[in-house]
Amino acid sequence: MSTFSNPAKFTFLALLVLLAGTLVSAQESSNWSFRGYVKNLQQWGFTDAPNSLVSGGFFHNRLMLRYIPDTVWTFDAEVRNRLFYGEWVRFQPQMADGLDQDNGLVDLSFVPVDRAALVGSVVVDRLWTQWTKRNWTVRVGRQRINWGMALTWNPNDWFNAWNFLDFDYEERPGSDALRIQYQTGGFSQFDLAIRPARHARSIVGALRYGGHVGNFDWQALAGIYRNRLAIGTGWAGDAGQAGVKGELAFFHPIDSTAGETSVSATAEISTLVGGSWFLSGGLLINSNGFGNGADLDQLMATNLSADNLMPGKFSLLASVSHSFTPLLQGALSAVYSPNGQLIILVPTLAWSVAENWDLDLTGQLFWLEVEDQTGHREVKNAGNGIYLRARWSF
Repeated sequence: MSTFSNPAKFTFLALLVLLAGTLVSAQESSNWSFRGYVKNLQQWGFTDAPNSLVSGGFFHNRLMLRYIPDTVWTFDAEVRNRLFYGEWVRFQPQMADGLDQDNGLVDLSFVPVDRAALVGSVVVDRLWTQWTKRNWTVRVGRQRINWGMALTWNPNDWFNAWNFLDFDYEERPGSDALRIQYQTGGFSQFDLAIRPARHARSIVGALRYGGHVGNFDWQALAGIYRNRLAIGTGWAGDAGQAGVKGELAFFHPIDSTAGETSVSATAEISTLVGGSWFLSGGLLINSNGFGNGADLDQLMATNLSADNLMPGKFSLLASVSHSFTPLLQGALSAVYSPNGQLIILVPTLAWSVAENWDLDLTGQLFWLEVEDQTGHREVKNAGNGIYLRARWSF
């Protein structure tokens, strides 16, 4: 359905556009800030089958609007606009319906354009008000609650888990939540967050306490996660010349309909070699994962959960990145899961063309164990994506 057939959504969208125009004209005021970017991502998907190439892409514009009238109050609104086009859209007739689904307490997702090979999406993924006084900070609205400490997988990210394959969403998802922070002094902090939901079984609420000991930051958290009791911990610090990070979370059902007790845990180690080579490795344990196979549909899902970040029970990560010049960087990441013999390769080449202009080329290549009609199993290419992205920031 088109957004313009929904008067309430159209009115809200019009107000956002008016607000953007107001902020543009008021940029000279130190109380206002207006930033954003425009991107184009062209993509090609294919398998090893003949004539399997599918092309498409999207234009992506983000507006980041902020008003700070004094030292106490801050107001923030950020809008994500995308226009998808090409065969890639034509082969997904339900794309518009998926983009129009908002998992927040308030529906702030709009689809103003819905055509066979052209779909437009508008999402308000930040809309919050913050009050700060001495050691207290209170923020309410759609916001990013980042409790994760590891780089790739975050079992402690209970409020807005993200998919590491969604590389174009640098800001990551937000949650409709109330967050209260209290600085106890030094590096210690209490952090209470509550995310209401349309259904009681989807409510998330937790208390986090974090501090610093020696060379390590640490945190402990406990609360309710989608009809389950949850406890977790995380750490990040230095061990010799290496950086070490990790997260651990246990989820226990409140009643028999909430599944079984599960654990999600990750550990990462990284180091810098020769001044320009960054090496890292990681492990994810997911007791909710498949023991004998992998589900690519789940892997590609935009909205994952902290207790189910990968389709397999075990996943290994190895990554290397290198700065060839100050303006040209390359990276290669590899993920392997023995459950289904899932293999993912992600090569990346990024070039800073000029001030505020960036260009990057990214690949996502997948292999998976499959079984033929005779029962023979072998690892075969399951699909590939090549992405060329240009970005201008303002």
